[in-house]
Amino acid sequence: MGRWWRSPLERKRGGGKSPVAPYSRYHYHFTGESSSGLVRRGARHLGLWWVRLGVVGVFLVGAGQALGLSEAPVGTLSPVLPHVDLISTNLPETSPFQVPEVVAQGFHSPDGIALEPTSGDIYLSDEDASSIYRIQPDGTKREIVNSHTRIYEGDGRFRQEVAGLRTPEGLALDGQGQLYVVEDYPGGRLLVFDTHQASRRRRLEGEVVPIPLPNNPVAWESVDVGPKGEILLAGSTVEYVTHRESQGTVFMGVVLYRDAQGEWWMLLNHPMTSYSAASFSADGNFALIAAEIPGFVGCVDLRTKLVRTFLWDMTFRSPEGIGRLSGGAFMVTEESGRIYQVDPTSGSIQLLYEHTSTVESVLWDTRGRRMLITDDQHGQLVAVALHDNAYLTPAKGTIADIPFQEESTPVDMVPRQCPPYLAQVLKLGGYDPQVARGGVEFRDFAKRYCMVAIDATVQLMPGHTPVDDPIERIQFVVIAPYLMGYREGELLWSSSGFTVVLASGRTIKTELVKRQVLHGDLMEVRFTPVGGSSIALPMPFSARINSEGHVAVNFLGMGVMADFYLVLDSTNPGNSLMVVVQPDGFVHQYLLSLPHKKNRAHWVIALERQGPDTWKSLGGSRNSKAQGE
Repeated sequence: MGRWWRSPLERKRGGGKSPVAPYSRYHYHFTGESSSGLVRRGARHLGLWWVRLGVVGVFLVGAGQALGLSEAPVGTLSPVLPHVDLISTNLPETSPFQVPEVVAQGFHSPDGIALEPTSGDIYLSDEDASSIYRIQPDGTKREIVNSHTRIYEGDGRFRQEVAGLRTPEGLALDGQGQLYVVEDYPGGRLLVFDTHQASRRRRLEGEVVPIPLPNNPVAWESVDVGPKGEILLAGSTVEYVTHRESQGTVFMGVVLYRDAQGEWWMLLNHPMTSYSAASFSADGNFALIAAEIPGFVGCVDLRTKLVRTFLWDMTFRSPEGIGRLSGGAFMVTEESGRIYQVDPTSGSIQLLYEHTSTVESVLWDTRGRRMLITDDQHGQLVAVALHDNAYLTPAKGTIADIPFQEESTPVDMVPRQCPPYLAQVLKLGGYDPQVARGGVEFRDFAKRYCMVAIDATVQLMPGHTPVDDPIERIQFVVIAPYLMGYREGELLWSSSGFTVVLASGRTIKTELVKRQVLHGDLMEVRFTPVGGSSIALPMPFSARINSEGHVAVNFLGMGVMADFYLVLDSTNPGNSLMVVVQPDGFVHQYLLSLPHKKNRAHWVIALERQGPDTWKSLGGSRNSKAQGE
């Protein structure tokens, strides 16, 4: 459709602005299709050759860039909380905290924190200095690990020394004094150090904990250890994509979990997401997660091997750290210095404290009744203690009380009559919904080819930074969104048409761009040149509907134009949103709504629903320390 698409919206800018609620009820984040579901009923009717992500992919190369389609994203994030008791971004009238106190200073870029509760020793990573410090209760600061500290890989007779520590970020300490460290660079490692060595002898030694992630491009930002030795890792490929533009333009966010038996699982793997924090609940049954891009905080249920998640109702600005509180609530810190208390059972969010400079991590010291904060701007470790008569509100229940949703609910968003804006487009492509060519009525046609068609008014999210020329209207259609592959040297992709109208009247629409095509077998790491091909940009990358009727549709601009990341609420279209990532990296967030005097029949969503996603097994670990022995 890229060859003939010309939106009716482009020809006539009609419709007024629909009123937008002052605050979107949810902030959503969804993934693309899972690898088991790409061959769909509607796709087979097209009579085309198919591929499955994770086995065979299509790679587009050109203009100094390449897009490699990675394995299919894992997991679907969706909210289940029906309402919230409170969302407050104002500080309490009377602060429960005392004046901040500098515990230690002189760091280059302090980041991760871990606390030994019995001794009161604090461990801190200094990322730019590639060092780890131990800070004793009397304020004594000592560097215990640096880039010259010996690190070994393997076990038994095959143990060998490897490269020293590099850009440490997240820290976690288990009950046996094992300090876990993750490195924040593409291909970063998970390391473990026995802190008891620091008291027995001067020199520490580290060991690499194997992560069964082949050709690992992930820079890790967070690590946590559960009560039974479980491990959580969170990171992304943002740095890899930034420094190696020729290898791809779509970064991925990854959350890994190693269970108590030592087996690794990929919990979440999402495009255009940068996971910045992951923390176990006190009982180890849930994982609290944060993503600085696009700004959500949520939870993953670890009690089953099904991906069961929910997100809280607030969009945070670059959430960097998560800290558990003793009462069942937890803290979320934004890079700007704002720290919120979140009750995972009621969904209430309260601004707790606002630091005067940038913050990387936060940790709650139960014995000291204080927050420990890494002040990145001033190179300090700061403590903020509660007043003697002040207490933080405990959670109203437990995370286990939240009714996670697994079963699918019916969604019918395929009108009997084709909307006029879509009818004009389909006629150009050879299908007249009024005639029902071949005896195929519009509803059957839409379902057969898994169609998604949207015409919506657009408005910047409340409180969003002003944009010079914001989007005011969007219109697109995608047919067969799961199609990717080639036949006889010809690239096959979803048919799509896309147009947005800016406030100035300027339009951004589907355009043809020349790209070189490689056919890749990812399992055998074999690539075959297919040749040049013109593709329509922005290109639909994925489309999916979850159990609650929330739909994710992604369009990639491949550096030529912006990437568009949409989440559509089929039950209440006014709760829909769009994230636009510009080629220069700037992110704009919008609310979508139906045009004036239009109802749900104005949109067409005919995606088939799948069953719950499952965790992806990565295999086990044989490292004894990795299993908490």
